[in-house]
Amino acid sequence: MSRGRAKRRMVEDFADPSLMTDDQLRAEVVELIRADELSARRWACEVVGCDGLPHEGWRHHHARAAQRQPLWLWTVWLLLTGRGWGKSRTAAEAVREWAQTPGSQIAVIARNATLVRDICFESPKSGLLSVFPPEEVAKYNSSLGDTVLKLTNGTLIRGFGAETPDNLRGWAFDKAWCDEYAAWSRHTAQEVYDMLWFCLREADTPQVVISTTPKPLPHVKRLVERGRTQEKAHQEGGAPPRVVLTRGHMRENDANLSAAAREELEEEYAGTRLGRQELSGELLEDVEGALWKGWMLEVEGFRPRPEHLPDLQRVVVAVDPATKSHENADMTAFTVAGRGFPVESMYGDERPRGYLLHAEQDRYTPTQAMKRAATLYHEHRADCVVIEANNGGDYLPALLEQVDPTVNWRIVHATRGKRARAAPAAQLYEQVRVHHVGAARVFAELEEQMTTFVGQGETEDSPDLLDSAVWALWDLFLDPTMPPPRHGDDQRLNGRR
Repeated sequence: MSRGRAKRRMVEDFADPSLMTDDQLRAEVVELIRADELSARRWACEVVGCDGLPHEGWRHHHARAAQRQPLWLWTVWLLLTGRGWGKSRTAAEAVREWAQTPGSQIAVIARNATLVRDICFESPKSGLLSVFPPEEVAKYNSSLGDTVLKLTNGTLIRGFGAETPDNLRGWAFDKAWCDEYAAWSRHTAQEVYDMLWFCLREADTPQVVISTTPKPLPHVKRLVERGRTQEKAHQEGGAPPRVVLTRGHMRENDANLSAAAREELEEEYAGTRLGRQELSGELLEDVEGALWKGWMLEVEGFRPRPEHLPDLQRVVVAVDPATKSHENADMTAFTVAGRGFPVESMYGDERPRGYLLHAEQDRYTPTQAMKRAATLYHEHRADCVVIEANNGGDYLPALLEQVDPTVNWRIVHATRGKRARAAPAAQLYEQVRVHHVGAARVFAELEEQMTTFVGQGETEDSPDLLDSAVWALWDLFLDPTMPPPRHGDDQRLNGRR
């Protein structure tokens, strides 16, 4: 009843349009629009556990409880969340709050100068220009490398690319926003972050908000570990953490997301390692002793689109066959991979790259397995089918010839343990020389095997897909008995450690 009476009183206070002139009516409409715009810009209410949806006094969507700044004096607020959670808007609103102090100097840093301008300043829904009222903006310079927002109260907000630490040398700031910290170059990210803190050395209350989708990279894990340690100490009676971690899933922001896009993302990535990271905001920890580390699957350009591949000099279908086909038997695994020289080389690295094109596993009879190998051979126009023939599987090439005599094949025998055999292949990933092409879901099971395999013998499940991928990479890069590339010198083994 009280809400109903309040609404009636509000309506009764409106002027009667029939008694107003056209100019008065236009002014009234302008004022109502302006009031609605001001209301829409409000960010954080005081309702405990607020879900951010409109409620009494807050007619528009606004901050959820998790998007409010911590109440104590913190130095780093790490928004480690999934895509679509609202971390960029949250960080932009933090900058807006800081900027109310006249004469403040605030740094905004993204992976490069283009992204800091296009995302942090000019994004229509979460950029700084969208959260500041126009009357508070004195001047905006959008030049690349010199993106600056000056407010009427004298506050300056300056954008930087994180390409090199020296971009920040010599500046002094009070606060800072680091956007997509996990996407910064793993070679320079820590140095840029350290340089930023030198720029904050004179601030009365230095604070940095970091908005990023998590990736298992050293500079990210270092901050997370600090936050966890401080939070644990706080729970045991110590001071509140100075490094504050906020986690979140994309679903928490459903009210502001496209239902169709959300369903597409869930269908494509749910249940995959990439989905746990990109949607759930999980920081995927490395398994102690695993040959493949998470960062190896997160480097820039790791998942190229098929149309961006170079000409492949050799393509193979590697088969790790099961010796039995009953319902509890091991899987038969297939990996299709190719070798080629990248169109654009990084840092003058002219060595060939490996491209995993397909990976799958299932339970097959030997005949079904060879039929599937032949199908993949023709689909990918491969040069050869590589078959591991341990444990009595030497008859499989003969079976393959019966199934399809046009298929070229070679047989390989494991003479070393799985870990010893897999280690050189993992080193190719460490050298950033192997890419997974296409949809992440295709490689979800393989990548799970890679990042959890430590080689504990009989106590560990047999990583069938991993075995087939290793055989493919041995053929393409690591086996000196294999033929060299069709063109140019054989550089397959260059750079091995």
